[in-house]
Amino acid sequence: MKPPLRPRLAPARYVTGPGAAAEPERPRAAWSVREKRALLAALRAQAALGLPDLQPRPLRERLPRRSEAEILSFLSRLRGRAAREAVRTQYRHCLEQQRCRRAQIPAPIEVWLELAETLAEGLEEVTAAAFSQVLTVAATEPLTLLHSVPPHPTGTAAPPERGGSAPGDPAAPPQPHGPGAFTVDFQRVYEYLARLCLCGRGPTLPPGESAVVLALLGSLPQELGSLDRAALHGHLRASYGTLTAPYPPGTDPCPPGMDPWPPGTDPAAPGTAPGGWGGVGLCPLNLFLVPLRLLARAGPSG
Repeated sequence: MKPPLRPRLAPARYVTGPGAAAEPERPRAAWSVREKRALLAALRAQAALGLPDLQPRPLRERLPRRSEAEILSFLSRLRGRAAREAVRTQYRHCLEQQRCRRAQIPAPIEVWLELAETLAEGLEEVTAAAFSQVLTVAATEPLTLLHSVPPHPTGTAAPPERGGSAPGDPAAPPQPHGPGAFTVDFQRVYEYLARLCLCGRGPTLPPGESAVVLALLGSLPQELGSLDRAALHGHLRASYGTLTAPYPPGTDPCPPGMDPWPPGTDPAAPGTAPGGWGGVGLCPLNLFLVPLRLLARAGPSG
């Protein structure tokens, strides 16, 4: 008995034309070191030309055994790997910084600086302007002019040999006694410090005034040591405890001893609100409310 007739079909590898099956994708061959170097040279050549977009055809000419699709796919994989590595590196760096911050105990000055920044939030420009105004006024004080070397005249004409200026001209610059003489104009020092408070950078000072500013900075440790440190330490500890304590609801935020109402204001009047710096409970020029007596030099018994 003969088997039934079955249609004979040609193998798929022999079928051509529109109905032909798609050729199975061949496994990608690994990129050799020579191909990677050729690709790198081609990319550098395109970068030197300043082309806005990547041109795959010139890359294909350098890599005849690779198609444009293979080249673009390989570059896409490289970009993804570089992006992942950059994110991983940045993440490790952030973790390391956080670990260091947790392990490092902040210095006392860092704690006070952070507290001052929190208190003076939004008042930095006002504080800097106030200090600049104080220093600008100090630059024209008679004692400032008289302590210069040589001193400025303060309303009376100076002798000719001292290089005096016209009467009533306190801002005239002092003249040196002779060639190479050491001169200091304290008016320039105060103006330099005033500019420093506002913009963070002052004009270039001559050698004499620069030496005065350097001496002022170097004398800070000695001046701090001459204060009544016990009283100042106690006040600052009390201020720190008050400023960092939790704020109970329904209590007065104004510190003791500070009047939140401006002179001539009736607190009982309707619609009256605290005014001035007392209304916010602090003074931007003295954030920790240090009494001036604690900033004077201690006596012999102190």
